[in-house]
Amino acid sequence: MVHEAAASIDEQAMRVTRTIEVRAPIFAVWEALTEPARMAEWFGETADFPDGVHAGATGTFGWSDAGLYPVRIDRHERPSAFAFTWGVPGEPIRPDNSTTASFELVRDGDVTRLTVVEVGFERIEDAAARRAALEDNRRGWTSELDELLGSIARHWMASTVDPVAGTIARTLEVEAAPEEVWAHLTDPDAIEAWWGHPADFPGGMRAGVTGTFAWEGQTFPLAIRIADAPRTLAFRWGELGEAEPGPTAADVRFDLEPSPRGTRVTVVEWGWLRTPEEGRGDRMQQNARGWELVLDGLRRHVLDAAAGRIDAAAAR
Repeated sequence: MVHEAAASIDEQAMRVTRTIEVRAPIFAVWEALTEPARMAEWFGETADFPDGVHAGATGTFGWSDAGLYPVRIDRHERPSAFAFTWGVPGEPIRPDNSTTASFELVRDGDVTRLTVVEVGFERIEDAAARRAALEDNRRGWTSELDELLGSIARHWMASTVDPVAGTIARTLEVEAAPEEVWAHLTDPDAIEAWWGHPADFPGGMRAGVTGTFAWEGQTFPLAIRIADAPRTLAFRWGELGEAEPGPTAADVRFDLEPSPRGTRVTVVEWGWLRTPEEGRGDRMQQNARGWELVLDGLRRHVLDAAAGRIDAAAAR
């Protein structure tokens, strides 16, 4: 772990730096870092970018007690690199009144590592003012990145595992209507995109149909038990190589509920007590991490389709 509790000053390089680590996917951190509504949760009180956030975009960060700071986005390389230059209220951005903050995101196992480096303080001519600016921004990045961690925790939840009951659960919010989420959840072409492997349901994903999901060159069966659009999808899935779900099959249920942000998606997997006790805990943890990955993939897929970045069958 390289998580730093506070930002630090490198006086020789004239920069402020801090590295934090969080157990969340890199895209969850990227969204909190770069989406204006999320920025306003941790960096200032407002983040306004009229033409969207992209390299070259301009906007403002606002604090009620300090005013609006002009901002220019310098890098926007989703999901690994982001940088902006910001100046002072009431003035255009110039080399002598601005600094640049650069962010690097790296995925390391279950952890995303975020490093911020802010430079440009050497352009402040007065030595006392330069030292004060370095210290102010050191305190700022200590506080603001802590708030970023809080924002991530509010919006991204890890899977929960109950080894006693043999259940795994995960809930997340998707900023789209239940009908849109349902379309991507149940269309085999879309499933292949967000699950990462092919899905085959010749009769369509409806109650009573058995189809397959592929995994590393093999398939496992899914028997659809409930397909109540756009609210509930439930299935029983078996082991790799089975033609039908067998005695150790687990049950999975997706529930979609309207929420203020769009749709609350809850997935619960149960039936793990049917499996051999030896190795069960490790397998449950693997599936818990799997639900984090695939549900985040579903959310990204829905949002990308809505933004026109992909042309999924479910979006046609």
